Amino acid sequence: MSDLPLLQLLYDALHSPLGVCVTTNDPERLRQKLYPLRKTDGIFAPLAFLISPLNPQDLWIVKKGTSDGQEP
Repeated sequence: MSDLPLLQLLYDALHSPLGVCVTTNDPERLRQKLYPLRKTDGIFAPLAFLISPLNPQDLWIVKKGTSDGQEP
């Protein structure tokens, strides 16, 4: 299986103001697949992977930052 669709999720999150939300039947498995891809290029370092506390089938791929939304 190609990693291209997974990489596209990372690029989409980078180019979004806050990040993206991905609905999946196994968000933990998706998160585990994304961690190694994040390490392949430093451009992805600002991204964090969070399982939504509101909907356990959502994985949030969000930009890390300060509380005012600016990069530290």
